[in-house]
Amino acid sequence: MKKSFLIMTSMLILLVSFSVQASLESIIKNKKIRIAVDTTYPPMESESNDGKVIGLDIDLANELAKILKVEIEFIVMPWDGILAGLKSNRYDIIMSSMNITDERSRQVNFVEYLKMGQVFVTHKNSPKITNEKELSGKVVAVQADTTSFTAVENFKKSGIAIKEIKAFKGATETFAAIKAKQAQVIVTDEAVGLYYAGLDQKTFQVSGEAIKPEPIGIAIPKNEDKLLSAIKNAVKTIKDNGTFARIYKKWLKTDPKI
Repeated sequence: MKKSFLIMTSMLILLVSFSVQASLESIIKNKKIRIAVDTTYPPMESESNDGKVIGLDIDLANELAKILKVEIEFIVMPWDGILAGLKSNRYDIIMSSMNITDERSRQVNFVEYLKMGQVFVTHKNSPKITNEKELSGKVVAVQADTTSFTAVENFKKSGIAIKEIKAFKGATETFAAIKAKQAQVIVTDEAVGLYYAGLDQKTFQVSGEAIKPEPIGIAIPKNEDKLLSAIKNAVKTIKDNGTFARIYKKWLKTDPKI
């Protein structure tokens, strides 16, 4: 009985190993790649009024798919469960403005494709926040489970007397909190801050840089070496041929930092 169990276990390990190694082949064979996105993060990824997924990352993903000669199935996921879904094979990759951190890199592999800083956003009628020390005594709104949230927590741990950290499920809710005067400042990705400030210039202002630009990557399951290499080569192609810069400028109105 023990021997049979060991044989079955060994077969299962081999099957799992084959499945992992065959991921790229499966994508090419099925002519489809499943990409997870959190659509609460315009202009990087959001949903239009007619329900279509749009944004900078979406345009980039479509270009990568063209190079791989496959179609895309976008799978909309809440941010707080997006990594777990990748590890349980609900989709093939995540392309959703994910900062590359040591903790995440222990769970998945990354292909870096851009850099983005964190900024402060305040109400237009409020004093500007130009550095983290000025968060003292303030109620700060952030999206939960993001590097912005981690940054604010670290500011507080460093001795800055932040009055309260309000964590919201999506970026949209953080801006609603400022508008409703439930918070005084947001810490968020530069692209998101500029986007919302541009949409409602009477309400929001980007008032300073919280953190220097950090790398953002496409998340790929561990041991998917062939898929990792294919995505890396596709990213290089769209950067070399100017497609990346064109899409970046279309959405962010400025040239890419890398």
